[in-house]
Amino acid sequence: MASDLKPTLREIEEASERIEGIAWRTPLLPASRHDTGTLLKLECLQRNGSFKIRGAWNRMSRTKAEERDRGFVTVSAGNHGQAVAWCARHLGSKCTVWVPDDAVEKKVKAMEAMGAMVQRMPEVEIMNSMTDDRWQKARETYIHPFGDRYVIAGQGTVGLEIIQDFPQVKTVIVPVGGGGLISGIGTAIKSTKPDVKIYGVQAELAAPIIRSFKSGRPERIESGKTFADGVAADRVFSYMWPIMQEVMDGALAVSEEEMRAAIRHLANEVHVVAEGAGSAALAAAWKYSSQLDKPVACIVSGGNIDNVVLSNILSQKE
Repeated sequence: MASDLKPTLREIEEASERIEGIAWRTPLLPASRHDTGTLLKLECLQRNGSFKIRGAWNRMSRTKAEERDRGFVTVSAGNHGQAVAWCARHLGSKCTVWVPDDAVEKKVKAMEAMGAMVQRMPEVEIMNSMTDDRWQKARETYIHPFGDRYVIAGQGTVGLEIIQDFPQVKTVIVPVGGGGLISGIGTAIKSTKPDVKIYGVQAELAAPIIRSFKSGRPERIESGKTFADGVAADRVFSYMWPIMQEVMDGALAVSEEEMRAAIRHLANEVHVVAEGAGSAALAAAWKYSSQLDKPVACIVSGGNIDNVVLSNILSQKE
């Protein structure tokens, strides 16, 4: 299945052309005035506040009229759902988004504001639904949040931009949820600069990639509750693992407080807002600094954090 999901470099380049004018080319800036060896790819400044618009548009803009007439359906913790809702509205279509019961309310309201019909189901069912075929039988056109060749190609455009804007990069750290972002970025970068190291990062409380890299196979764990919903995972999906294993050089994990510290830094020093998942790469760059080849590019994947959570984090002392 991996060969069906992994895009070619040319397909990622075509995705870059397709999303032009839809997704924004986000800046790549130093993490601080004193650390020019660590740069931030600020996808938190992307349309809808995350990288997800890249893959969603690359997939959805290819649909036929009859598919758009049926409308779209997806499952999402929030950012992918917002991207699908925006694309559906832009294409003159409708969409339904199934979200976990405890989805971040800010993300749910953003989906609804763009016209999406939001339905809730238990988190365990959301995760299980990624692998079953219920959506393939649905009346609407299903947009997978990560396990789709065109979605992965769209996310890979982040990697193209990093190589173009920062060709001297030695290491790229990518937050990992389902694996679509790192699969796309890794494919783009390894196809052009195979010596660049690609690391995936997850929250320590929900880090199946750590166990998977130790065992050499996709693993499932009993995950804890993390505020970083974008990298909250209890498994590495078998259909994503071959691509991830091919493009990743290693797996990293960061604590809740390490991500909070990164959020405070991004707000106070870089003047951008990041959600938990969006802060994970920078937190990992700090934590594993002595082990990483410099310079490092960190993907700040999203900025759609709950306002109360953000306020509580910013009020904490370093």
